[in-house]
Amino acid sequence: MSLVSKVGRKRPRARFALAVLYTILTIGAITTLYPFLLMVSIGLKGPTDQNDNILIPKYFGDDQELLTKYLDDKYAGEAGIIGSTRTGLASQVTSQFDEFVMSLPLEMWTAGFRLAPNQVSSKLMVRYQGWLRTKFKDVDDLNKVYVEENVAFQTVMPPSELLERATWKPSPGQKYNDWLVFKATLPGEFRIPVRQTRLWQEYLRVKYRNRIDDVPTLFKAGSEKKFEELPLRIIPDNADGNEFRTKIPERYRAGTAEALWAKVSDQPMPIEASERTFVATHRNALKQEYATRNYRYVLDYVLLHGRAVLNTIIFCSLAVLTQLIVNPLAAYALSRYPIKSSGKILLFLLATMAFPAEVAMIPSFLLLKDLGLLNTFAALILPSAASGYMIFLLKGFFDSLPIELFEAGQLDGAKETTLLMRIAVPLSRPVLGYLALMAFMASYSTFMFAFLVVQDQKMWTLMVWVYQLQTTAPKAVVMAALALAALPTLVVFLFAQRVIMRGIVLPGER
Repeated sequence: MSLVSKVGRKRPRARFALAVLYTILTIGAITTLYPFLLMVSIGLKGPTDQNDNILIPKYFGDDQELLTKYLDDKYAGEAGIIGSTRTGLASQVTSQFDEFVMSLPLEMWTAGFRLAPNQVSSKLMVRYQGWLRTKFKDVDDLNKVYVEENVAFQTVMPPSELLERATWKPSPGQKYNDWLVFKATLPGEFRIPVRQTRLWQEYLRVKYRNRIDDVPTLFKAGSEKKFEELPLRIIPDNADGNEFRTKIPERYRAGTAEALWAKVSDQPMPIEASERTFVATHRNALKQEYATRNYRYVLDYVLLHGRAVLNTIIFCSLAVLTQLIVNPLAAYALSRYPIKSSGKILLFLLATMAFPAEVAMIPSFLLLKDLGLLNTFAALILPSAASGYMIFLLKGFFDSLPIELFEAGQLDGAKETTLLMRIAVPLSRPVLGYLALMAFMASYSTFMFAFLVVQDQKMWTLMVWVYQLQTTAPKAVVMAALALAALPTLVVFLFAQRVIMRGIVLPGER
């Protein structure tokens, strides 16, 4: 029966009370959903905006923010390189520049979108690993050719290519040869021309120990405050100019990409204009790529690392099945065959709830080790097969069932197992459904105990993999992983609301 009758609902006081009630419930729902929505939102972001705590990422509606993300992604977060490439705003030569970049020799440009510090994936890495999948049948074939020990294609890293360093030399071998073949297939957006201006700026930065005020004025065009703003101004017969010529990589002493561009156009390299044009024309594709990157990485990481999903399904299924067998049998026995010590037994079972689960971890580990059950599903399931709370709750429910039903069954000659399966269990379905849901949530969310007793990576559950990912991944990837990991429990909760309510309400009503 509702608290307010249908007739009384039309009264102003009743309407006001209902409005206040629904307002409070709505606020409560928002405060509950906000952390989850914020977690989902952070999973859509990256290094430039993962700490702004805004639900809707700015790059969805702000083109300048999208450009900032694009530049940070392309130049791996190197602010100095980004500042140095802010040159050339002549948009009328961008198409000519794009053709020029595609015609550059391999040693005249470096590959962009590399893995940034504190990141776990990049656009170049995904493209490179996808190319390797088409070249090799499996990762074992790749390991034989490259003499490496990768566990999956996702762990293969592109070879380093530090073309701007005078002392760097490529590592000879099949991997670097294949890298050059792959590098030639990269589109123009991945190609960052090697510029003499950039080499000159880095030379001055090292020469004057990152102190811009110590740079002589003859190397400045005005009041530059950063090294990446300095122009290419090499004075003939100047000591710095002569030293720079000797320290420049030998491969560029005859000229860099700038020298080749000077033969094509008298305008500065329109790098900034080209990038702005690219972002403007590929706006939707970039938004989709940035919004899904973290989630795609997590799914790829979970589905292809070990058997995380399969192990979790098996573990949760066995845990629910075991607890629905052990706990009802114990509660039924205590209810149907009470003894003098029944109260003490229940008190003992409830006393187990007074101690945190962490207290029993080490004793459980030692016991499972002595039994030889480590790295098995039995090690995950057996310690939680019986629950004092579930037994107490089920006993109370069994006690509330009419005794006449069992007496009538006994008069008809029914066995105790028949009474249990035909009378007690059918009437207890709401409570059993609620307990099954609790067992699923407990088994699905466990990671500390699972990591302790199952240290073989082939037996790791989903939560253990997510926990391991948190130790290396940035905040945005971690939030994406947690959001995806929360989806199964959220879906189960939404579909099991009626079971939860009946499991809570029915025992009290009886």
